[in-house]
Amino acid sequence: MTTSAPPSPPRGDRFARDVARQLDRRRLRRRLLLWVALLVVVALAALYLRCGGGLGLGTGSGNGDGPRSPRPLAAPARCALRVAAAGITVDGKPMGRDEAVAACKATTGADVVITGDAREGDWKELNSALGAAGVTDIVVHQPPASGSGAAPRP
Repeated sequence: MTTSAPPSPPRGDRFARDVARQLDRRRLRRRLLLWVALLVVVALAALYLRCGGGLGLGTGSGNGDGPRSPRPLAAPARCALRVAAAGITVDGKPMGRDEAVAACKATTGADVVITGDAREGDWKELNSALGAAGVTDIVVHQPPASGSGAAPRP
């Protein structure tokens, strides 16, 4: 009976090349792993500096039972006044000076339009009454141009 011959041992130069290739692959893997670890450290440092300490893991001070300040869903309401020769209107409703001041006192401020035919004394009285009532944020606007071609006053 014939037996097969055992495989011949690899030649010395081929074996050396295979070992060198494996060592080179290992070196590249280590270098790649080092660069990936360095990039992860840099990314975590950037997150820490950008987002603050703790990275959102619940390590802040307080237990969440403190007072909360809700954010308003819309801008605060303002009072829309129109002073004309016909009288004072608040949000489109005609009112006297004292009623207008009372209506605007409950808001955060007043937007006032003074028409060209309004008496100056009416506006001065209304302005001083609003100031006395505590309405300090008063913005005076130009009246809108009418359709008859009249230009707004400068």
